[in-house]
Amino acid sequence: MDFNSKEPIYSQIIDDIRTKFINGTYELGQEIPSRRELAKTLGVNPNTIQRAYKEMEDMNLIVTVRGQGSLMTRDAGMLQALRQEATDRAVRECVEVLRAMGNSDTDILDSLKAYLEGSKPL
Repeated sequence: MDFNSKEPIYSQIIDDIRTKFINGTYELGQEIPSRRELAKTLGVNPNTIQRAYKEMEDMNLIVTVRGQGSLMTRDAGMLQALRQEATDRAVRECVEVLRAMGNSDTDILDSLKAYLEGSKPL
């Protein structure tokens, strides 16, 4: 994992685990790496991993069970909400860029439809 200097490392770790949950790399109820294991793998301070896991527990994204480790939530509704949030963010960012380029909403819709249908965009 490559870290950027614009945001805290613990936040980037949370984003990475959230993304892996959304895209199916981590499934509902699946065990995730231990704090020590992840700290070693990523080459970061264990306290950074501890903070990330604590934040994810507070978000109900993971659950830590003594003797079993940390597991992704089993809440399918949360997974769906995270997917919808990520989709909405991606669409919003895409539309903002296309509008800034001077495209009308009609042009954007036409291009998206053409792309999804497999034909060349206008």
